[in-house]
Amino acid sequence: MDGEKNRKKKSKRVGFLGRLLSRLPSNQPLLYPLYLAAQLDTVMEEYASPRVPQAFDGLTIAFLSDIHYGALFKEDRVRSLVQRVNDLQADVVLLGGDYGENSDGAVAFFQLNPGFQAKIAVLAALGNHDRTLPDENYGKLRKAMFEAGVIRVSNGAYMLERDGQKLAFASTDDYFNGQPDLERVAKLCRPADFTVFFPHNPDILPLTYQLPGGPFYQLALCGHTHGGQVALFGRSIKYSSQTGRRYLSGWFHENGVDIRVSNGVGTSGIPVRLGARPQIHLITLKKAQ
Repeated sequence: MDGEKNRKKKSKRVGFLGRLLSRLPSNQPLLYPLYLAAQLDTVMEEYASPRVPQAFDGLTIAFLSDIHYGALFKEDRVRSLVQRVNDLQADVVLLGGDYGENSDGAVAFFQLNPGFQAKIAVLAALGNHDRTLPDENYGKLRKAMFEAGVIRVSNGAYMLERDGQKLAFASTDDYFNGQPDLERVAKLCRPADFTVFFPHNPDILPLTYQLPGGPFYQLALCGHTHGGQVALFGRSIKYSSQTGRRYLSGWFHENGVDIRVSNGVGTSGIPVRLGARPQIHLITLKKAQ
C-alpha cells in the first residue's frame, strides 16, 4: 500500500487556546476537564485465547500510545509516565505512536532518552503526528529512537521464539501520513504462531481483512482515537478516525481477530478530556484451553 499521496500535513504547533489552558492547574477537580486529562489509569488486562502459544503463556505487554510530548505534556510528566511503565516490569513494552504534537516533537521526545525498560524489548510504532513534514525529520527520528534504545517497528516485525514456537510483534508505517506496506508485514508474520499487530491507527485494520489469506494477526493493539478525548455517552464531538466511532475505545472482535483500542495518554489541541480517561495497559497473554 503506497501512502505517499497521504503525506501532505506540515508540522503544526499547539494553538493559543491550548497554550492558555495548559497554564491552568490540572490538579483541581473543579476544573474537571483539565483534571481528568491528568488522571492516568493503569488498566490491568488478561487476554486469554486458545491461539496463544503455550510457550508464551504469561507473557506481559505494557502498551501505551498518544503521549503528545510538548506544550501540553511536558518533561516532568514524561518522566512520571516512564516510571509508571517501568514499574510494571513488563516483558515487552509497545509504544503506539504520536510521541509529539508533530515530527519536531517526536524527535525531541526520544532525544530526552526517556528510559523505557522491558525484560525483552521496547518496540515502537509511528503515528500520524510523528510523520508530519518536513521529511528530514524522519531520519532524525529514526536516529533518536535508536539512541534511546527503542526498536522502531515500521513495515516490519520483531520475532520471539521459545520452545519452537514463534510470536511476532508487527506494525506498519502510519496509515495517514506514512507509507504502510501491509503485504510485506503479512509475509513476515505468516510463519509466526501468534502475532500482535500494533499499528497506530485502527483505520488500517479493515484493509487487512482484504489480504490473501485474511488477517495475519490474532490481536491488534491501537491508539490514535484518544477515546474521543471529549466524548459523551460514547460519542465524540470530533472523530479522528475515518470510520467514526467504529473503533472509538475498548475491545472489539471482528473478522476473527481481537482488537484493543486505547484512550491513550496525552491530548491533542487542548489539554482536556471528558468521558475518555487517559490510560496505559498491562496485558497478560494466557493460553486458554
